[in-house]
Amino acid sequence: MLKLYGFAVSDYFNMVKHVLLEKGIEFEEVVIFPDQSAEYLAKSPMGKVPCIETEEGFLCETSAILEYLEAAYPEKPLLPKGRWAQAKTRELMKVSELYIELSARRLLPAMLAGAPVADDVKQEVRTVLEKGLRAVNALASFSPYALGEQQTLADIVLRYSLGVAKAAAGSVLHWDLLEGHSALKNWDERLAANPICQQLDADMQAQLDAFIKKVSGK
Repeated sequence: MLKLYGFAVSDYFNMVKHVLLEKGIEFEEVVIFPDQSAEYLAKSPMGKVPCIETEEGFLCETSAILEYLEAAYPEKPLLPKGRWAQAKTRELMKVSELYIELSARRLLPAMLAGAPVADDVKQEVRTVLEKGLRAVNALASFSPYALGEQQTLADIVLRYSLGVAKAAAGSVLHWDLLEGHSALKNWDERLAANPICQQLDADMQAQLDAFIKKVSGK
């Protein structure tokens, strides 16, 4: 049986877990935090989560894992048909990762552990997030899913990328990230009603206190 390594507070872990649940793939969940032990580095060479264990070996990096799952379990596709539509899906996934999730990640030490963050860093992050939101709105139709009538990997990646960005922007920048973005906000609320999203959100909340204590050294 496929094994998924990671923890419920990780948005990248949740992207992969959501896809596994959406596709109905049986898997075993192995709770682990980023780890530099030799044992875990043999599975994930950077010590990051998530990674998966398959009958063929270990695979890390979320985008590679999602591509593998799509190819290995095509019965419930999360990529549309056609090269152009698939490329546009990957385009929105990459924009979500680079300009929403990774930008907001710079604020996580402040949000989770109370670390100081310089005003110029706050402004840099906000500027990139604003550009990222503009790009998302330009690429997505939200009718009703991000790229039309079919749910795709872009919905899943954008949903969990936005989750960390909303939390960080609210906590550190005192900014409602989705204010003024009504179509994106409505889409986000629709996805929040998805039973899989609700399950993963509940799992994250259940683990959050323990994770904050871990990263703050308490």
